[in-house]
Amino acid sequence: MHSVEHSGGSKEETAKRNRMRGEKKAAVRTRRLFSRKRKFTAGFLAAVCPGLGHIYLGLYRKGIAFIFTLLLDASALLYFSSIGMQINVPLLILLALVIPVTYFYNVYDVLQSADYVIYYRVGTHGQEERQVSPYRNPFAVERSALFGIMLVAGGALMFLFYQKPRWLRYYMEDYGKITVAAVLIIVGLWAGGREIWLLRKQRGSKSREREKGGV
Repeated sequence: MHSVEHSGGSKEETAKRNRMRGEKKAAVRTRRLFSRKRKFTAGFLAAVCPGLGHIYLGLYRKGIAFIFTLLLDASALLYFSSIGMQINVPLLILLALVIPVTYFYNVYDVLQSADYVIYYRVGTHGQEERQVSPYRNPFAVERSALFGIMLVAGGALMFLFYQKPRWLRYYMEDYGKITVAAVLIIVGLWAGGREIWLLRKQRGSKSREREKGGV
């Protein structure tokens, strides 16, 4: 009699465990489907208007930064085309290239950010244990002070473009090409130094992992 009750109880526990396991798998599938829809929506919004996809994901500062960059670039193009100054070809080419570069990078970045959100949600709530995320945390930029500096500097430039002071016109006519060259050199040095620093950091982390594995 006791053996019959024991076997019946074990069957009920097994069925309960299987039912809970099935509910967890269904929940994970639902979250994955929702995450894919969210990634598609973010990419679609970013393609329609740069910055909207980031705002949809909760990256408000980055989204506003993309929108502000395009507005600033459009203001600069309008300024240099309306004051009748001597055409500065390198500067105009650089300003014209900012628009497509910003647009496509905006789409790429929002898809990467959506992948991080999907990875984090599935890894946390779907009980899929992963130690290190393969995607860089896009929300770390939201706490940076560069956003405020960019708004102040960009707002000052937009104010100058709309006011059209004479000294700015004379400066761009005399030193515009030199300024463009200097800006490109500075950006190139910064990008190269950043890549070297990231490469050394990656090599250092790999060497530490090897040392730990050897120990």
